[in-house]
Amino acid sequence: MVVDAGTILAVTGAGLAVGLSAIGSGIGVGIAGATGAGVIAVRPEKFGRALVFQAVPQTQGMYGLLVAVLILLSTGVIGGGGGAVPLPLGLAAVGAGLATGISGFSAIGQGIAASAGIAATAEHDSAMGRSLIFAVIPETQAIYGLLVAILIMAFSGLLTGDAAATEATGLAAIGCGLAVGIAGLSAIGQGIAAAAGSAASAEHEESFGKSLVFSVIPETQAIYGLLVAILIMAFTGMIAGEPTRNLALGFAAIGCGFAVGLAGISAIGQGIAAAAGTATTAEHEESFGKNLVFSVIPETQAIYGLLVAILIMVFTGMITHDITATLAAGFAAIACGFAVGFAGISAIGQGIAASAGIAATAEKEEMFGKALVFTVIPETQAIYGLLVAILVMAFTGMITRDVTATAAAGLAAIGAGFAVGLAGLSAIGQGMTAASGIGATAQRRDAMGASLVFAVMAETFAIFGLLIAVLIMFGIGLFGGA
Repeated sequence: MVVDAGTILAVTGAGLAVGLSAIGSGIGVGIAGATGAGVIAVRPEKFGRALVFQAVPQTQGMYGLLVAVLILLSTGVIGGGGGAVPLPLGLAAVGAGLATGISGFSAIGQGIAASAGIAATAEHDSAMGRSLIFAVIPETQAIYGLLVAILIMAFSGLLTGDAAATEATGLAAIGCGLAVGIAGLSAIGQGIAAAAGSAASAEHEESFGKSLVFSVIPETQAIYGLLVAILIMAFTGMIAGEPTRNLALGFAAIGCGFAVGLAGISAIGQGIAAAAGTATTAEHEESFGKNLVFSVIPETQAIYGLLVAILIMVFTGMITHDITATLAAGFAAIACGFAVGFAGISAIGQGIAASAGIAATAEKEEMFGKALVFTVIPETQAIYGLLVAILVMAFTGMITRDVTATAAAGLAAIGAGFAVGLAGLSAIGQGMTAASGIGATAQRRDAMGASLVFAVMAETFAIFGLLIAVLIMFGIGLFGGA
């Protein structure tokens, strides 16, 4: 066996596939098992049913094992007869490993849902079927990851032994893995919502349908990730068998992956809101519509990520093939992905505020408008991230398709993406304050003004990130100042 760069990357991909998915399954199985152990301490006859629920989050680890073995067999690392592994195939193996490995963390959400199912079944035998449905729902993210991993291996030639990948499509495969893999973390939010659905439908059977609606809402982020992964494969020529050789498009694909993948973590905030909506709707059926409004608000961050991913594809010529992308554009795309992606995680704070809005509105219907005001406040961090992404695309020349920035400037722009993106996570603290503000306003109407002041204070740090991002862009000459 020749151990070259391609081989190193291939075994790294196999390690990522089984290692990352093992973390997800281990935590998910542990969450369910902890509840099961507590239940059998008082209801030992429930051991068998608890074991069924605990087995549900194991599949992600199996998917990772399958992909790891396929990578090792197809590259000849095991089974003998292996020669040098071409670098493009090594990169593709990393993409496949990321797709199935990171999406394997969906088992954490599945473990949360399975845990609730064990608790619900311990009290209501009739709830087992419904609870199993809720526990299985967060599985889809892992299936998306497995699907993309198999497609990467098939279209790159890993499975067939007929290498069809280029270094550019190898990088694009990593973008695909990041898109579907990181977006697969949306299952954690889905698991939170599904756990609430399991508990609510055990107590109120008639709420099963509405609880399912809330549970599937956080699925959309994973679908966005799958969509972008498929588009990358299509537009870089992986599917058509005419793979691009432009490395810039490979880096642009990685930017797309970060944009839609990281922004997909917004589903955790959406799951928090949806869980509150599920519980409240079970008690106050008439609040279903308003609860849905609160639950879909954290979706916008994921839409920003999807939008930027599509814009990157358009402005780099990935879709139209009418221009030749430069490395500056490829690196700038990664900066855009970090900016809008990390800032999209602000939805967790928005979900916390939305859950408080749901509770307050259920008790006092007149709180709906006021609670909405508090809920949209943590949105601004995501808007800052979107703004910086647009500015980077505009001033590197991506939008006009006349890239004048240097590759070094495009690479340096990643610093601007980190600045505004990571600072956007300040919205989590802002969401906590906004949630308390909603509670205070529900108690005393005149507390709204002071509560808004408290909620806005955390905005300062996001503005710091925006300021530094702008200064970086100015300093590296994107604004023509250097």
